[in-house]
Amino acid sequence: MTFRFERGEENPLGLPRGLGDGLILRWGQPTDRDASVEFNGRVFGEEGEPDEGVAFATQDWMSGQHPTVGPGDFTLVVDENQGGKIVSSMTLISQTWAYDGVEFKVGRPEAIGTDPEYRRKGLVRQQFELIHARSAARGELMQVIGGIPWYYRQFGYNLALEQPGQRDLFWANISELAGDQTETYHLRPATSDDIGLLSRLYALHCASSLVTQRRSEAEWRFSLSVVHPKSLDRHRFSLVEDAAGEVVGYLGLDYLPNTISVREMAVLPGHPMRLVCEFVTRALKTLSDERAIAENKSAPSGGAAFSLGTSHPAYTALAWQLGRQNPPHAWEIRIPNLPAFLRQIAPVLEKRLQESVFDGYSGTLGLNFYRSNLTLGLERGKLTEVETPSTLDESEAAFPGPTFLQLLLGYRSLADLEYADADCTVSNERTRVLLDALFPRLPSSVAALA
Repeated sequence: MTFRFERGEENPLGLPRGLGDGLILRWGQPTDRDASVEFNGRVFGEEGEPDEGVAFATQDWMSGQHPTVGPGDFTLVVDENQGGKIVSSMTLISQTWAYDGVEFKVGRPEAIGTDPEYRRKGLVRQQFELIHARSAARGELMQVIGGIPWYYRQFGYNLALEQPGQRDLFWANISELAGDQTETYHLRPATSDDIGLLSRLYALHCASSLVTQRRSEAEWRFSLSVVHPKSLDRHRFSLVEDAAGEVVGYLGLDYLPNTISVREMAVLPGHPMRLVCEFVTRALKTLSDERAIAENKSAPSGGAAFSLGTSHPAYTALAWQLGRQNPPHAWEIRIPNLPAFLRQIAPVLEKRLQESVFDGYSGTLGLNFYRSNLTLGLERGKLTEVETPSTLDESEAAFPGPTFLQLLLGYRSLADLEYADADCTVSNERTRVLLDALFPRLPSSVAALA
């Protein structure tokens, strides 16, 4: 049997492939939509209750309308002895992200699930091999998963990029209007006609983040107009307008089971951040009340959450009204070709050198990863060489396991890594200052749309 795909690929990577005992590994097809929706909803559900969010997200990904993922981006393991039913599945979502403004391609494996009766047969591992191969063929320099702890380490992933932390807002702390006051601002849902303005506001939101997701017009349009209201990927975007109807800011909201989370927020320059944020707290209370009524809940939630990373102007504007910072988790990251990634972000590294005491520096920096190593060659402040020598000699710093990725992506500082792992070593102070200049600790808050 030969499978064809929307992008013109025919039988890529040798599929379908027999795995024994009637199991067949193949790429998805449009005709698999209903079965994939049922499978993912069931596998990710609990106690016999399907997970509607995952099910509707799968429906969207399989719809043929998504700008970066379609039926052919699913791997499926089917059991021919059970009428071809799906027993394991995975999806590859392709995106563009940026490192301090320098774009690079990313692959996001998602909806990774196996029927309980078919687990511990290596089915996920075989699908990862295919997903990674397809991602590499697309020039994607990084793969990213926001999944369960530890499990994905066995497939080459490590916690290395900050996910948004959050600060809680309790309704008791919101600033109520005085009896004779009226709201200066109001919210209205964003539409596809607002994409240009949303893009500008989103850029402001991302300004303090080292790593960000780029969003094309097609991705914005899909999120605003196509995605199912109950999908896991449903993000509600609202514009904040003043009394004259002029847009002053925006919110990106997630309706989680027991709260509303502000995942994105920006206010245009020239408008008072404090006043806009105080309005937002009251608007969140109103939205929560409306949601409780719509869902027939006896009482609304006790508050909301601002999930904007470890630092954001809204945190300063609301100050004591927000609870303590809940420590952020991390994205699980795989960079299979580290030299290629470093070459891609060379303009960032060169700019950091230019702004440091190493402006115009020439020399080499040897990095030892214990099972491999890397040499960076610098000539008058330019990255001219990224090589992987065959020996582990001549290195000035050593980084065990995934620790260098944590440094590279701003998740941990060099001092953090040295404190946490005695095998992370630096040979001299000059190298330490150089590493600090090249790889400073910087926050990231990637609220990635799928």
